[in-house]
Amino acid sequence: MTIASATAIDDPRTALPFVKGLVNYCEDVPRAWYYVGDTSKNYQPLDPREVTIKDARPIIDQLDLDHHGFTLRPHHSSVSHLRTPKELDETYHDELIEVVKEVTGADRVLPYRRYLQVRLSQRAPGENGDETTRPAGFVHMDITSETFGNWARWTQEEEGLPLKPYNRAALIQTWRAVSDPPQDFSLALTNGRSVKPGKYVVMDNYTTLEGEGQIVQTRLGVYDPDDDWYYFPNMHADEVLLFKGYDTRWGDTLNVLHTGFDNTRTYPNAIPRESIEARFIAYWD
Repeated sequence: MTIASATAIDDPRTALPFVKGLVNYCEDVPRAWYYVGDTSKNYQPLDPREVTIKDARPIIDQLDLDHHGFTLRPHHSSVSHLRTPKELDETYHDELIEVVKEVTGADRVLPYRRYLQVRLSQRAPGENGDETTRPAGFVHMDITSETFGNWARWTQEEEGLPLKPYNRAALIQTWRAVSDPPQDFSLALTNGRSVKPGKYVVMDNYTTLEGEGQIVQTRLGVYDPDDDWYYFPNMHADEVLLFKGYDTRWGDTLNVLHTGFDNTRTYPNAIPRESIEARFIAYWD
């Protein structure tokens, strides 16, 4: 690991350790599409770029979820095994609801139960998954404003709650490494303020996760040298990363791109990554 001379998140004079990583942006095309059931139909032209990814641990105290779009918090889960579906859907969601409430100050936080994902590195023993269960290898944001509006409505309906109006709502994504550090595929994120509005390609995802015939729109990042990348090396099970997928307050002015990247250049004997992702909708009345 080297010492960066690039700008730190709040103070351009701060030098941070960094790694170099190859990340897959999308070519600047009008539209992309992804079929979960038939990947031969996919159109997602990638544009690999080597970027500087800075160590955010020295500036954890500076990170603000509203301003930068991500933050890291200590958190111990009582769930005994993070691959147990029932515990994940119930206890794990309940635990993290309290964390999201505390960090955001939202009036209500509901789990988005349609998506709770355990991901395994392709280097993990016995791993036989596909792109949907391995670390995401492309630069993206998970939803557009249109898809977010649907998710905010569906979440209330699925929790058996009456549709209640809100002044503000946000998708809060949580990410936890459950394998020992250092992991081979680390998660990298951008300072949400560094990504220019509209600097992405909308991708239509054809999936049955949200219901038959539903199309989920995601956003693929288009390369920009001003994108300001960070990661947290040596993540462990007693901490959780929170980042914004969308926030109606900030709209297209806070864009947290993220992707997995192969960090074995820095850690040749890294442990195959295992991670758990859960999503929540925070509402302000």
